[in-house]
Amino acid sequence: MKLKKIIRQIHLWLGLASGLVVFILGITGAIYAFQSEIRKMLYHDRLYVDVPEVAVRLPLSRLLPIAEQAIGKDRKISRAELSQLPGRTYMFRAMKLDRKAFGYWNYYQYYDKVYLNPYTGGVVFREDAKKEFFTIVLALHMNLLMGDHIGHIIVQWSVVCFVLLLVSGMVLWWPKKWNRKQLKKSMVVKWNAKFKRLNYDLHNVFGFYSFVILMVIALTGLMWSFELTTEQKAKVLSDTTQPAGTMPVDRILTQALQASPETVYLLYSFPPAKSGTVNVSAYQSDVQLYKRVQYRFDRYNGKLLQTGEAFNKLALRAQVIALNYDLHTGSALGFAGKMLVFFAGLIAAGLPVTGFLIWWRRGK
Repeated sequence: MKLKKIIRQIHLWLGLASGLVVFILGITGAIYAFQSEIRKMLYHDRLYVDVPEVAVRLPLSRLLPIAEQAIGKDRKISRAELSQLPGRTYMFRAMKLDRKAFGYWNYYQYYDKVYLNPYTGGVVFREDAKKEFFTIVLALHMNLLMGDHIGHIIVQWSVVCFVLLLVSGMVLWWPKKWNRKQLKKSMVVKWNAKFKRLNYDLHNVFGFYSFVILMVIALTGLMWSFELTTEQKAKVLSDTTQPAGTMPVDRILTQALQASPETVYLLYSFPPAKSGTVNVSAYQSDVQLYKRVQYRFDRYNGKLLQTGEAFNKLALRAQVIALNYDLHTGSALGFAGKMLVFFAGLIAAGLPVTGFLIWWRRGK
């Protein structure tokens, strides 16, 4: 009993210290769970175009200069998202961050996207992504709109507190006796009770049922936050002794598609350094990001320098790392997984509220 009192005090003060941050993370996580589906509805006009009778996409070498002109010559395109689904636009992104800056608007020096019709080369839409709703939601989720230098650290250690809260909460929930009456009290919300009992049940019972999924979300978030998902790879560089000419983007794209013919979309990352490589990720699913193969090409001659392993050929540790994002967002289990994350996020946001009310109404 003395140990349980100590755990109760730890649970209380960790909850008071991190409650507001956990509330924000829960709400933003629930919203972001379905960001892909919501984007397709809200931004249909920029994501989809009519498919012509002769559905032939223009070469990337013709589309890239159009995107560069639309974004502006003072802003360098760093990535392109090239969907291989019929009727989808190509998206080109230019982004510059100041990771030491404080505040959202200082963190993003600029963040622009331009959407092109891949069949005609027409500019479909230019987006100031810094003002886009889901970009703001994600920044709020990752660093509270404070930037990496301060906000990220606050979020990071608040999630550590949340993991300890989940463990201590389970200890406090654990019934003294495993009989029918005690289990009913611990596992069923008494909806017709007075507010004090109802609030306690909402905190206690919903916390129990969401324990596993919230623990998975929290631990995968910490893996990302503490950069435990970053694998050490052999250093591969482009051959800078070759004459610098036009980047062979068409040759690189063709090779990636030939190597992964079932690709749904590609992330084509342009190298920032002269010795850097062109990195192409070929995604085999529009929902699950772990289903991908990564390639690295010489930026000067388009030679394939490195091919990553498909998910089913990775070692167990590498598979866990590859699954991290999909486990965090629930997409590893498809729509059902996203629903679980959505409701778990709402419960996570509600736990600090109900917990605070339990403490407040005790008058201590």
